[in-house]
Amino acid sequence: MTTALIYTVLSGDTLYGIANGFAAAAGVSTQAIEKANPKVDPNAMQIGTLLNIPASTGNAIVLKYTVLEGDTFSKLSSDLATCSGMTVADITAANPGIHVSNLQIGQLLNIPETEGNSPANPSEPIAEVHGFWWWTWSDIVAAPTGTNLSIAFSGYVDPEEALSCSEPIKSSLQGSKYIALGGGNSHGAWTESALTAITDAINAGDFAGYAGIAYDVEEGDPGLESAFAQSFAAAQTNNYRVLVSVSHSAPYGISDASTLMQSFFANPNIDYLSPQLYTTGTETSNDYATSGGVALAWSEYATAKAAIVPSIVQADMYADAQAYFETQGVSLSGYVQWSQS
Repeated sequence: MTTALIYTVLSGDTLYGIANGFAAAAGVSTQAIEKANPKVDPNAMQIGTLLNIPASTGNAIVLKYTVLEGDTFSKLSSDLATCSGMTVADITAANPGIHVSNLQIGQLLNIPETEGNSPANPSEPIAEVHGFWWWTWSDIVAAPTGTNLSIAFSGYVDPEEALSCSEPIKSSLQGSKYIALGGGNSHGAWTESALTAITDAINAGDFAGYAGIAYDVEEGDPGLESAFAQSFAAAQTNNYRVLVSVSHSAPYGISDASTLMQSFFANPNIDYLSPQLYTTGTETSNDYATSGGVALAWSEYATAKAAIVPSIVQADMYADAQAYFETQGVSLSGYVQWSQS
């Protein structure tokens, strides 16, 4: 992956805003950058100067860029031209140690060249994350068009089993590659010993070649908040991003699910939370029922530090999910498709 630019994080930045800014500025002319910065001498730019970067069409300012050594208006224009179709997934893939919901002011981000990487299908929903649960037993040969995050899903919580089942499809995964642990059956039930084994595997480098780890939390023992937190922290320390998926609004098979979810909402080491808006995975519309027996409303997702990317049966259900969650005060950052079609 070739780096086009180095971006300095400013107060109020989000990866979504940064990605959109670079996508909108791709192709902006040198003259337009000069016009947007009338007080900056193009022949004597000072390191640390904050530049206004306008969109490639119109005069709207879409980025505030901090001048680095060697920068010129011409170089910026040329480098920005390679950033069309920029997505959050592109930036996170270029910065494996970054945490999407906890950017630090002054942090330097690698902005990769993405020219020509915009989704081929213009009818696809606009979202930061176009994710896909790739079943390890499925006979598909490719993820849906535009996928920028793929999860190898086996249903096993045991890391050796999950790794073994996922290996045959690992090279085919598209975008950021995640491996899933856990699931809605006895093989995927969570215990403290299972979490310890996963954390040990993370620290041992057993998940090399994956960009992230997806914890599918549906069944298991109570009292696992600390063990999960330790595993998430280990993942981030070892430069793995973390996605946590739960059955509807909370795990259906964990007796203290509400307490566990509150710990998930507060945890800064979770990048994505992915509530499942289905039960059988064959639904033709999103199922917004909260988890049976668990007193956890969808509106509580608004308190999460992580980005919310619900798991849905088909990508074309995303617009409806956006509209529904907006009524709950929750902004969505994309989706993960479950159906293999």
